Amino acid sequence: MHKRAQVMHRGCVHPLSARRLHSPEQLEPDVNVDRTTASVIYNSQLSGNDWQTTFAWGRDAPNGGTVTDAYLLESAVNFQKTHTLFARLERVEKNELFLHPNPLADEVFRVNKLSVGYVYDFPTEKRFKFGLGGLVSAYSLPSELNTVYGHPTSYMIFARLKLQ
Repeated sequence: MHKRAQVMHRGCVHPLSARRLHSPEQLEPDVNVDRTTASVIYNSQLSGNDWQTTFAWGRDAPNGGTVTDAYLLESAVNFQKTHTLFARLERVEKNELFLHPNPLADEVFRVNKLSVGYVYDFPTEKRFKFGLGGLVSAYSLPSELNTVYGHPTSYMIFARLKLQ
């Protein structure tokens, strides 16, 4: 089963998808998953600058298992053709954080992550852009996970080459 639809309005795209995945996890070869996704993407000019925002949702429904959902909201603004600010908020339900015989195995936990970043694109020839950037991510975890995962924060510095 695979269904996919896309609805387009001025400045917005709304992709939808549903599919049955046969044995997607190597450690659980007898488990099939029905996966459904939907998203809305908005792109606009904001005072001459590019602004794009995406909201996405996904659901995994394994045969004989627990249904889990995930949500994503991200936005990026590019201004003066060299600066990009972006942020991403994620909320996922995870039920595979612990293995059996741990009493927390198969329990569903809601994990949240907020990432904020910046990229500077150096002026180069017209066919590509070279940029340097960084981001920081902070996580919000249920208190039951504190002893195992603590209070994680991650950082990343990166370079990118973007073809135009």
